Order: sequence, then structure tokens, then C-alpha cells
Amino acid sequence: MDVLDGIHTRARKKLLEAFNFVDENQDRKLSWEEIKTCFSTIEINVTRDDYLAFCKSDINNDGTLDFDEFCRFALSRLQKVFNEIDTDGNGRLDEHEIQNVLKKLSIHISIREIDSILHGMDQDGDLFISFPEFCDFFSDLPNVNIRAVAARWMYGVGFDIGVDQIPAPLPPPEVPIYQFMLAGGMGMAVSRTVVAPIEKIKILSEISTRGKVKMLPQLKSIFVNNGIRGLFAGNLTNCLRVVPNGAIVGLVYTNMIKYTPVDDIKNPHQPAWRFLSGTVAGLASNISTYPLDVVRTRLTIQDSNPNYIVKYNGIKDTIRTIVKQEGVRGLYKGMTPTLISLAPFIGIQQSLYDYLKIHVEESGTIAKSPALFLACGAFAGTVAQTIVHPLEVARRCMQCDKEVKRDSAIRKSLNYALRSLWREGGVRRLYAGLTPGVLKIVPSASISLLIRDALLGRLQNEF
Repeated sequence: MDVLDGIHTRARKKLLEAFNFVDENQDRKLSWEEIKTCFSTIEINVTRDDYLAFCKSDINNDGTLDFDEFCRFALSRLQKVFNEIDTDGNGRLDEHEIQNVLKKLSIHISIREIDSILHGMDQDGDLFISFPEFCDFFSDLPNVNIRAVAARWMYGVGFDIGVDQIPAPLPPPEVPIYQFMLAGGMGMAVSRTVVAPIEKIKILSEISTRGKVKMLPQLKSIFVNNGIRGLFAGNLTNCLRVVPNGAIVGLVYTNMIKYTPVDDIKNPHQPAWRFLSGTVAGLASNISTYPLDVVRTRLTIQDSNPNYIVKYNGIKDTIRTIVKQEGVRGLYKGMTPTLISLAPFIGIQQSLYDYLKIHVEESGTIAKSPALFLACGAFAGTVAQTIVHPLEVARRCMQCDKEVKRDSAIRKSLNYALRSLWREGGVRRLYAGLTPGVLKIVPSASISLLIRDALLGRLQNEF
């Protein structure tokens, strides 16, 4: 059977783009030297098997490959990987074969996510992946091997919308965990810097005792009085917080997933295990970096709040002053609402995102794409943030209660804080700052993903 038999137009289109990219002199033929040069440019090692595949594909023995011969060359490399996964040799891949190859690479994902991989590639609805369907998904993959295939599969099921409390997706198998955590942390740091002015208005709204803070007038006032520096006050502390925060989340989450039965097809509690892993990761990261969140909050608001009493001069001075005046406990003010909101936030966001993504995939009404999943993630994050937002407001007020002239009940406990905020303005007061909080989600998510995937070299891996 010819390797070109049954190959779909989509795969041939991808192969034509690759052919034109490699064909530098535009003579519609590819020499072995052109292929080696291209592989070297994208840092892929050429093997003897690649050369033998080139020679075998050169049907007319002229030392070059025309487009059809190039298709045979590229697809023969894919066929080798396909056969390696197809352990029963029946010419099609099922969920068990996908699960087994991922297990061999120490990648532990749920059977639900494996089903998502299967449904994303299965075009004829038979719940199997044929070789032509496999080619549609991987024919533009330059480095053809099991790990590269697994990496693209994982890229299709992992998603991060750039919110601090959401656990990171599992790292691609070819990327060291430290590199993945660093890329995620850098992506979060850049995204937080871009949306820092919006975040500043959000925090000012949450702790304001003077009624609603209007976003545009407040931004203008900050710029006039304090310049660009005022818009980004506290951002350095936030960046110092989110980088280790993301690293700790990734480290704890991936290890929790590794030792919990999330990939057991007979385990009815798989969603609970994943939820537990995410919650533990979130708790560990928030407890470890929480003092920096308190410092960031106080530095962010001190220049823009007329009721602010104490003035701080940088990160070290803020920490020193808080410990001196309030003790070490002052660095952990507001942690109770943070930890209480963590579990429902992750649960609501993750479950709603999974539901939306699966529903869209099954409906077939909208083409699957990173932009679509970003929209699903942003919507899920918005709903989750809306539900737990009163706890966010209480947290901010507890973090800076001593510096702002207000009801002393705020500092006593979460219960007192919520009751005091209710007396100040009811539902509106409890949801102060929600609008700028929602407005930052989409740009924060987009930039975080873009930077992370650029650092991981995955921008070419689109659906």
C-alpha cells in the first residue's frame, strides 16, 4: 500500500507549505543538501534513517525530490512513529494506545483528556485515529518522534489563562520542568506588567472608603500626580511574587498529578484528584509568596490613597516596617479569605472551562483554535472571579487596614471584614473593583500564553 493512499487535502496543504519553505531556489525540487540545511536551521539532527528515507522516496533516482516524492519522504517518517504507537498493528490508534505511549513518557493525564485528544483528531466519528487523520494533525511537525507527537497532544489539552490561582498545564515531555516553570513565570511577570495600571485601579477600588472609583479619571489623576512610575507602583514586587508563585504551582501540581490516579479509566473520582492536586498546588504557592502580595498591595495604593497613614520606601522598608509595627503576622494579613477562596475558584474555573471546551468540540459549530480556548478560559475565569470577588475585597482591606482610616472591625477576622464592608455599601461594596478585575483577564491571559510559548518555542504548534 502506497503511503500517499487516502491522505487528506489538509495534510497535503501542510506538506506543500513545508515543501515551499525548504525549496530555497524555487526549482520545485529538493536536494538532500537543502533538507539538511533546513533541519540544521531549526536545530534538528539529521540521522542515517532520514537519508535512507530520502533515497527510498526518490522514485526516479535523480537525487532530488519533487512534491509527491517529498510527501512520501515526510509521511514515511510519520508512518514510523504511527506504527510505534499502533502496538496491535491494526492500522488505527485507540485511547488505550494513546494512554500507553504517554505513560511510557511518564505523562499522567486523565482518560477524559485522552478522549479529548481522540475526538480532536477523529474526523469520521469511529473513535479511532487512522493514519490519514494522524497526518492531518502532524504532517507539519518538523521533528518527527514520539516525544514531539506527545508534546503536541499535551499542548492541545493544557491551558493557562494567566490567573495566579490556576494550576499550570502539564509540561511538554521534551521540556525540562525547570524550563517550563521559568517560561510560565516569565510569561506571568510580563503579563502582569502590561496590566499593572488596571490592577492598580482594581486594588484602589477594593479598599476605597469613598465610594466608586472611576477607572479612566483615576488613571489620569495618577499619571498627572505621580507620572508613569505611579501607574506601575508595586509592580516589581508583584513580578517577584508571580515568578516563584508560578514555579511552585507547576512543581507541586505536576508531582501531585504523578502520584494520584488521574489516568485510571476505572477511577470515578478522577476530577476530584485533579481538583485536589490543583488546590494543594495553589495553597503551597500562595502560602510561600503571600508576604510579597501584602507588600505589593501597600506599595500600590500608598501614593493614590489620601487616607493612607504610613509611607513605605521600597520592598525592604515595607517588610521591615510591617514586622516592626505589626509583627510577622502582619505579613500574612488577609490570608484566610485567600485560602478560603482558592478551592472554589479553581473548582469553578476548571470545571466550567472543561465543560465549555468539550461542548464546543462536540458541537462542531466552531473550529477548534487557541483563540477559542482562550475565550473559553477567559469566560470561565470571569465567572469564577465574580463568585469569589467579595473574598478578594475582604483580603485587600485586611492587608492594609492599619494604614487606612476605617472601621477597626476590618482587621479582626474575615467575618468582621465582610460585615463591615456590607455596612459600608452592601452588594456594591463587596463587588468593588470587579470591572477592572474582569478587564485584565483577557490581555493578561493572552500575553502570558504568548510569552510562555515563545520561550518554549511552541508558537508554531497551532491546531
